Amino acid sequence: MIQAAGILFKTGNKVLLVKRAAGGDHVGTWATPGGKLEDGETAAQAAVRECYEELGLDAETLGILRPWTRSQRDGVDYTTFLMTVEAPFRPNLNDESDDFEWADLDDPPDNLHPGLAIVLARFKMNELDIARAIADGALVSPQRYENILLCAMRITGTGVAFRKQLDEFVYRDPKRYLNDEFLARCNGLPVIVEHPKQSSLDSKEFQDRVVGTILLPYLRDQDVWGVAKIYDDAAAEMLETYVLSTSPAVVFRDQSVNRTKKLPDGSTLLVEGDPSLLDHLAICEVGVWDKGGEPSGVDSVTANGGSTVTEEEMKAAEQEKADAARKDADAGDMLDKILKCVDSLGARIDVFEKTRKDAMPEPKMNEEPGSTEEVAADKARKDAEEAEKMKAMEAEKADKARKDTEEETRKRIADLEEKMPKELSDSDYKEMAETQAKADKVHAAFGDSAPRPLQGENLLAYRKRLANGLKTHSKAWKDVDVYKLDAHVMGIAEPQIYADAMDAALHPVDLPEGNLREIVSVDTTGRRITSFAGQPKSWMQNFSSNRRRLAGIRNAS
Repeated sequence: MIQAAGILFKTGNKVLLVKRAAGGDHVGTWATPGGKLEDGETAAQAAVRECYEELGLDAETLGILRPWTRSQRDGVDYTTFLMTVEAPFRPNLNDESDDFEWADLDDPPDNLHPGLAIVLARFKMNELDIARAIADGALVSPQRYENILLCAMRITGTGVAFRKQLDEFVYRDPKRYLNDEFLARCNGLPVIVEHPKQSSLDSKEFQDRVVGTILLPYLRDQDVWGVAKIYDDAAAEMLETYVLSTSPAVVFRDQSVNRTKKLPDGSTLLVEGDPSLLDHLAICEVGVWDKGGEPSGVDSVTANGGSTVTEEEMKAAEQEKADAARKDADAGDMLDKILKCVDSLGARIDVFEKTRKDAMPEPKMNEEPGSTEEVAADKARKDAEEAEKMKAMEAEKADKARKDTEEETRKRIADLEEKMPKELSDSDYKEMAETQAKADKVHAAFGDSAPRPLQGENLLAYRKRLANGLKTHSKAWKDVDVYKLDAHVMGIAEPQIYADAMDAALHPVDLPEGNLREIVSVDTTGRRITSFAGQPKSWMQNFSSNRRRLAGIRNAS
């Protein structure tokens, strides 16, 4: 993804637009001045540099940059900053643009750059409009608006996940969650930092932990997501800075709606019923519905790469927040927990620097080269470096073990997902019916009918079960475990198994002598047609009279 940035200059109800010249993309369209980030640049630095190159002015002298929109399209992640100026100015255009205009926001030019429409539309958007744009993908998460941060969060996943703390798998049926009724239950859902000790919030926990609410719930693939309004400044900065996830808290008043199953490997599977209460959504480091993978419960383009903040700026901001927090005696436990997460990076850097300084004391003015103090300092430095190497090796080993465990968990979850019942669509039902009808023709040749699909059985599993019952008639496939075949190989095996089975039915070699097999089929008009397989002569001879031999003809005299 290409990182780029630009500035939208505004005065009153007018904004500065430039017309793109030949030689670039989207020639002839109206856009904001801007371009790609160079190595080491923040988005703000790139926007200022691009304006200097394209407009011939130092934007930093005109006003204050304010993040406005961030969107992703056509492989470009574009951040637009807004700068309010006192009056229109005349830019000195370079060859990237061939015209400029201070356009009225209520009547902009027709030929707008594809990415500019959402930037201008943002002026008339309220918080719900922005949330809808995030849900639709027109704007990326998170977006700053007035006094809040609008951030997309996963409310819950569906299917199979693994609860490490309980050492159990859990299954949430998609049909219980992926519907309008459940979305309605998510409106206003409290967003908190970490789960409380008890399963649900009380008055004190609500006061201490709540940082926002879900404004707009929506469906994404097989998950329930929501755009949250985050009011707490520390939580907002944490969401913009770190890769985080979410964890929903659901309550079951009647535990009998849940069923527990023992799996072949000895682990436990909890099949959940309908929850009686959706209590809150917790922001956390790793969530159950990450399903063993990297944290993915919070959409944050800044935290997930392409950060607009340098390490020095981040550290300074973290220190400033920490100082402010220490002065604020009423911040409470909730803010302390947030700051602990925010300060973690700076703390690790400080410890590392202190270790190195302690290991290398300041040289003395009158100290001779090769003195005892210098040798000791050198040894301490080497010991510290060796300790850091060992620590790095241990960290690498632990990280590998963690990734191996996560990979194994993902595989087990995927295997269970495949086996769990799934809601069938109309097309699924049609394919099931066609599969059963095809198998019925073969089974009818044996005087039988094909078994029906089982409750929750998917199409591929049903095809395998049907083929498994007929494979004994196929020399090529009778010794093959069809349940282990993937969809591609199954597409090869299935028609051959059916053909071999039909051939065996029409030309039986296992019928007792003197027996026929009745074969009933139905033609396109619905008429039943009965035919027989076997040796009719051997069956008919039971009804024939004994043969007589002609010895001769005698003439009557």
